[in-house]
Amino acid sequence: MNYIVFPEDLDIRRGGPSGYIANLERGITDLKNKTNIEIISSSQGLKSIDEKSNFKRFAEKFIGKSKLLTESYYLYKFLRKDRMANINEKLSSVTFESNDIIHVHSVLDYYSLSKKGILGKIVLTPHTPESIATEITNMIRLKFNSNMELNKLLGKIKKVERYAFQECEYFIFPSKEAMSIYSEFVEGFDEYINNKKVYFNLTGCNKLKSKLDKIEFRKRYNIPEKAFLISYVGRHSKIKGYDILLDVANELKRIDPNIYIVTAGSGGIRSNSENQNLIEIGWTDDPGSVINSSDLFLLPNRNTYFDLALLEVLSIGTPVLASRTGGNISVGKLTNGIRLFENGNIDEIIRIILSLKDNPELLGGMKADNIRCYNENFTITKFAERYLKILQEISSI
Repeated sequence: MNYIVFPEDLDIRRGGPSGYIANLERGITDLKNKTNIEIISSSQGLKSIDEKSNFKRFAEKFIGKSKLLTESYYLYKFLRKDRMANINEKLSSVTFESNDIIHVHSVLDYYSLSKKGILGKIVLTPHTPESIATEITNMIRLKFNSNMELNKLLGKIKKVERYAFQECEYFIFPSKEAMSIYSEFVEGFDEYINNKKVYFNLTGCNKLKSKLDKIEFRKRYNIPEKAFLISYVGRHSKIKGYDILLDVANELKRIDPNIYIVTAGSGGIRSNSENQNLIEIGWTDDPGSVINSSDLFLLPNRNTYFDLALLEVLSIGTPVLASRTGGNISVGKLTNGIRLFENGNIDEIIRIILSLKDNPELLGGMKADNIRCYNENFTITKFAERYLKILQEISSI
């Protein structure tokens, strides 16, 4: 039997493991053949009902004012507390056997599950574009609007991260380029991974839908119909390169006032300028309208794993300008609809944008090739077919 274990909710609109598993589940369902896969996930998520209580909210106001309290609380939350608490009842109802495959999607989940001594072949697919320790500590600082040093917490989580890569025997990554980024922030990664059984499966997603057509969207946000529009959908964070995007927006406004940028998403970085050609609409449940209305999608990640947003953009064809890192490189090898630039090189970004803006014929060809690329590689059924083959390979070992 094969199990996918994830102690949070599944949400096909989210990135990370939640969206990955939800897309995979739908792809497996669409194949309409019997599979021996059970997904064990939470209907409640890691933030259980008691954690959402008024007491918890009240307590967290004080936790963020003390480094000692902050580190103690989050050490408990991420390492000492049982991450599987929300699904322990489901786990205990299963009799795991030595040849079962148990697929987890976080180094913290691997650590938690391995401590339970469950039989089976545990497979790990990590999803973070930076050390999970860095991701967590940055999240805490953003939450409390603080620059406090959290070295103890950072060190403890990094130790668990190294443990997972050192001890786990089976890995599934989207691509070699996506895997390679872990060499940058997991000490000993290359040595660990050389002795492991590693499989690659390009992630898939459903075709992106939009509620508004191009004219309707531009009218709603006062964007001229003939303007060259660049879009971005994702977190407004440094790892995602949102600060790079803001610098690009200001320079483009100076060079060509007919170029607009529209962004969707949330995070700790916002524009402080009065650039009227930059429209920040915040979180949206309709990213399809944002992307479909634009002439070009900009993905300026400083580091990336395998961005779900990129695959969704391919599904509707919008040409892409992306940083040369991680999964962006992998996808760029499969289509002529993506142009890559050196990480953080604002001059190169602007030069490529200006060259594409005046070449509608080239943009049309890029769009057609992106749609082809999506249909050949990134549909949820293609994703699921490859996944099932990998499970068969692991089962035969």
